[in-house]
Amino acid sequence: MNPAFAAMKKCRDICRMYGGEVNKKDKDTLYNKFRDEALNLAYFLASSDGAVSVTESMTINTIFQILVDEDFLKKNFGENILAEDSILRHVPSSLQIIAHAEKDENMGGKCYLVSSREIVDAFVLVGNLVINCDCMRLQYPVMLLQHFSNLCIQYIEQIEENDELTNGDTVYKSKVIPVPSVGSPDMQHPGSGSGNGKLTLREQVEIENATLFSRESNEAKKDVRDILAEVDSLIGLYAVKKEVHDMVNLMMVQKLREQRGLKATEISRHMVFTGNPGTGKTTIARKIAQAYYSLGILKKGQLVETDRSGLVAGYMGQTAQKVHEVVDAALDGVLFIDEAYTLVSEREGDYGQEAIDTLLKLMEDNRDRLVVIVAGYPDLMERFISSNPGLKSRFNKYVYFEDYNDEELTEIFLTRCREQDYSVDPRLRPYILNRISQLRFYEGNNFGNARSVRNYFEQVISNQANRLVYEINEDNESANNALMEITEQDL
Repeated sequence: MNPAFAAMKKCRDICRMYGGEVNKKDKDTLYNKFRDEALNLAYFLASSDGAVSVTESMTINTIFQILVDEDFLKKNFGENILAEDSILRHVPSSLQIIAHAEKDENMGGKCYLVSSREIVDAFVLVGNLVINCDCMRLQYPVMLLQHFSNLCIQYIEQIEENDELTNGDTVYKSKVIPVPSVGSPDMQHPGSGSGNGKLTLREQVEIENATLFSRESNEAKKDVRDILAEVDSLIGLYAVKKEVHDMVNLMMVQKLREQRGLKATEISRHMVFTGNPGTGKTTIARKIAQAYYSLGILKKGQLVETDRSGLVAGYMGQTAQKVHEVVDAALDGVLFIDEAYTLVSEREGDYGQEAIDTLLKLMEDNRDRLVVIVAGYPDLMERFISSNPGLKSRFNKYVYFEDYNDEELTEIFLTRCREQDYSVDPRLRPYILNRISQLRFYEGNNFGNARSVRNYFEQVISNQANRLVYEINEDNESANNALMEITEQDL
């Protein structure tokens, strides 16, 4: 289940449990109050940079199962962020009611308010989902959400200790720092020489972007935001997309710290991709290589793909040489090793372990010039990494690729048709969905997800070719349309 849906469902259950404190007739009165406050928070964070983007509006609509635009949000939930009655300046009344009710349920005295903390977690989850919509994870909304979270947690902690605070809509006087404003002194840009030296956060970001995302007159070097947009446009892979955004954001901030003379934390860039065949592991590895190149972390950003056959030789001494050659080709880029678990073998005379030992040595020698991604089935990759302490210490970032569902695979098939200038009648979509479901059933454990769909596509256009060779002649004016059309017979 989508984490946002799961959190909202849990909050509905909690609100219904304590809803009698608000209205005994309508069991969802308290939940509706919570939902409005969460929506208000989401709008605040989305608009804190001056505008609500289309992606932010779509995310808010998805979380709250509504269909509204920025104008509606601004009219119904818009307040001045720094106003005295802003949600950022007081504990949400829904949380106040739940905290007191939960305290009463525990017969007073010191207690740990589990449900109340789950409500705070839901507010924070909603906030983070909205903040992460932007390719650039801006500092200001992050600070606002942290301030809000501190406010709520301090309130809960005081309720846990005593019961002197009143519930309802009483404003809680927080001891945390005041809500930071965009033009506040702590937002001052050190290099500014105009006026009073203060810049808005958006102006700071634009300055950083001018440096960080410069194309250096190299046309092959894409803007990292364009690369992330390409990742987001891929079908499915929702958890993977989040991981990619998180990794890029982390590297981006480390790069900014380095440029400003601050210490950059030592972070391992090597990764383990786990999942069944055809789930997009190679595609995402290529996007990561491009993103790291765009950020200046890698000087070339090429992706070198290999497997056991490209690393292991049949004679003593040759394996190390092969590994050196592959790593040399991948330097300043990404080395992608598919089915890496095959390097571990208990057969006598196998040189897989020599390949691993040589690779680990070269990874250490070229830690700033090489990113290694190993990939394979989840269970086998877990055993592979655990088989060697050197592997376990260098590969601590796991990204899991789920199988595509039949709807996603159908969309992948139709997308491939469009890309190759084929047209499919929309009424045939259920038929294609059924065929893909059959493929999954008949292939069983050998089903290759997008790879199987690609094979199916090739079979379909082969069927079309066999049909057309008897139907079309060069003088037929409708030949072009016929060459593009995929029929039920072809499928």
